[in-house]
Amino acid sequence: MNKVLKKIKHLRITFIQYVDEKSMPGAWTEELKEDLELIEQLELDFNIQKRLLPGDMKLCNELYNKYKVIYE
Repeated sequence: MNKVLKKIKHLRITFIQYVDEKSMPGAWTEELKEDLELIEQLELDFNIQKRLLPGDMKLCNELYNKYKVIYE
C-alpha cells in the first residue's frame, strides 16, 4: 500500500475512533459530517490522481491532529 494512502486510511480510522468515543451515536454535528466528507474526498482524489497536492496533505495532517486521541 502506498505511504500516502496508508496515512489517509489511518486518518479515517482515527476519525472513526474519535467519533465512537466522543460523540453520541446518531448525533453527528455538521462539523463531523463535513470532516468525514473531506477525508472521503482526500481518499478519492488520491485514488484518481495517485498523489495529493501539498495543501491536501496539510489538510490531512490538520484533521489528524484534530481527531487523534492520546491513550495513556
